[in-house]
Amino acid sequence: MFKAKIGNTIHYTTGDLEQHFKPFRENIIGYSHIFKSPYGSKKLIYADWTASGRLYRPIETKLINLFGPYIGNTHTESTVTGTTTTTAYHHAQQIIKKHVNASDDDILISDGTGMTAVVNKLQRLLGLRAPDPIQKKLTLSDKERPIIFVSHMEHHSNYLSWKETIGDVIMLPPDINGCVDTKDLHTQLNNYKDRTVKIGAFTACSNVTGKQTNYHQLAKIMHKHGGICFIDFAASAPYVSIDMHPKDPLEKLDGVLFSPHKFLGGPGTSGILILSKDLLKSSIPDNSGGGTVLWTDMWGGYKYALNPEDREDGGTPGFMQAIKTALCIQLKERMGIEEMLYREKQMLSFLLPQLEKIDGITILEYPSTQPRLGIIAFHASNIHHHLFVKLLNDRFGIQARGGCSCAGPYGHYLYGIDEAYSEKMAKSAEAGDMSLKPGWIRISLHPVMSNKELRIILLAIKSIVKYSDIWEQDYRYNPKKDTFEHINLTEKSALNMKQLFTI
Repeated sequence: MFKAKIGNTIHYTTGDLEQHFKPFRENIIGYSHIFKSPYGSKKLIYADWTASGRLYRPIETKLINLFGPYIGNTHTESTVTGTTTTTAYHHAQQIIKKHVNASDDDILISDGTGMTAVVNKLQRLLGLRAPDPIQKKLTLSDKERPIIFVSHMEHHSNYLSWKETIGDVIMLPPDINGCVDTKDLHTQLNNYKDRTVKIGAFTACSNVTGKQTNYHQLAKIMHKHGGICFIDFAASAPYVSIDMHPKDPLEKLDGVLFSPHKFLGGPGTSGILILSKDLLKSSIPDNSGGGTVLWTDMWGGYKYALNPEDREDGGTPGFMQAIKTALCIQLKERMGIEEMLYREKQMLSFLLPQLEKIDGITILEYPSTQPRLGIIAFHASNIHHHLFVKLLNDRFGIQARGGCSCAGPYGHYLYGIDEAYSEKMAKSAEAGDMSLKPGWIRISLHPVMSNKELRIILLAIKSIVKYSDIWEQDYRYNPKKDTFEHINLTEKSALNMKQLFTI
């Protein structure tokens, strides 16, 4: 691969970077897969990477053939299966920790299937959640009630979950550039300086527009005011470096969360939370059970493990998920983080200016001086976002996503929705009519994508804008579901479910 260093900047050629990612592209399970649409056979082009990654053949092969024969339960080192599984699990944990520059005082917890599970886990570990009937009865003074700051760009998982805690949630407004308003954060922290617990919970990158936040600066502000800071890396973890402990100790991240299923090779993994063990004040685990205790007796006595990482890893751990996560991280590092980011810049520099020229297409948050990853959300005038995505699939085989991307507050900001219209939408939705809900079309890119695929995506968008009046006649709209179905639809799935679930 050719790269030239000019000054302190490394420049890559588009063709050479595309070739660099070719072997990775060809090992994706489903690459060049053909499926049947209402308009014949289509080659599947995956452009929904922000929603989920794809299976990677060498990882699946390694798990089946190399590790598979030795799979057994952990919690023993007396058998070859138990020893191998336990050793591999702990080795995977170390790879994950190293990848985010965790310290010896940080612990790793995996849970559920993604970031949503671990952010709720985090809130329970911090003592901020109780069963709803109990939480409603709690009487706390303002000083005792945590104050929690989020940005306007948060995914619902990093907003709604905090709303369900005992804390008060403040959504920071955007500044004039549409970024997190750091001045307002300073102001709000001064306003709430008497609060004992101050938490910043910010996204590292919008899952809608790909805009990145200056999260280390946000962490520094939180720490200067005696607070703590957690960063949601769900949208960006597959592509960027993560550093929990940079040179400036004020910029440290008290906790990071991400969804490995969004990595290349990642489907089937668990959510990852890494945080400072000093934040765990309770000696009682969130999930009590096997593997969490030092001893028990038959008279009611027991003692939980002293190591919080062991204490919070009750039952059979997700060792397969952890091992797969570690392999995905190694794949990411092998592809090269610098190369990945530069390739995404190349793809964006090709697509964004071309999309901007198309009549009726409005790219959200573009142009912008804020660094962004390969996530493009756009609005098409006179074409429903779900119909647009359906046409991308049926006519061109392109896998994209329409809707609000689980980022409703950000959608209000992007579309300038006032409170009156928002209330109208809410009442309509509660009545079973979803047709008033706005949305966008989201194309999310990955460095493994080829230049040819980018050109097909661009051609597809142009064609849909040009022919939508004709093509839309083949579809019927369901306002209750806010979906479009082809009039000749016979099967909702490309797979025969009976065949899939018969062994």
